[in-house]
Amino acid sequence: MLKNLREATRQLHEEIEQDNLAAKIMSHEISLGEYKLLLLQNYIAYKITEEQISSHLDNWKSDKSLRLKKDLEFLNVDTSVLVGFNNRFKISNKTEALGATYVVEGSALGALQISKELPHCQSVAKLDKPHYFNAERNSMEAWNSFLKRLRNSEFSEEEKSIAAQKAQETFRFFGEVFKLDITAVNFQE
Repeated sequence: MLKNLREATRQLHEEIEQDNLAAKIMSHEISLGEYKLLLLQNYIAYKITEEQISSHLDNWKSDKSLRLKKDLEFLNVDTSVLVGFNNRFKISNKTEALGATYVVEGSALGALQISKELPHCQSVAKLDKPHYFNAERNSMEAWNSFLKRLRNSEFSEEEKSIAAQKAQETFRFFGEVFKLDITAVNFQE
């Protein structure tokens, strides 16, 4: 299953990384407004996918959207734009939920790498320690647990295909959310 998910999403993953504001953190060029937008984009993507996944996977929990919400509240960012995305992503069953979880949990490594560069960004370096981009290794625990779950389960070829299709759809949904631009939200630099 894991190999199928990796292969099915490799290109989409690379495309989303190239077009994401997080690249400006990696180059230390992000403005405060862009940082707020990046947090908002991630909040919307995670909030919606986490709600869909949790309705199909027992004992699965993610706190990514909760941590992002805390950062957004600290920065006084209105999250009401989320409602415009509410019906754009749906999960129908457990197998699809596994595909989406691959994307959600797999993002932990990227967030960890980004968090290490955040203190080098002049426009956001003086902010309080973030809840989401926080450089804490324990954020990888859910990813490792998910990998273990996949490795200890058997899947049919049809299940592998369904999960891979939903993982691709999840990346596309994230890409759609990441197109939200600064003119669509109302916050101060």
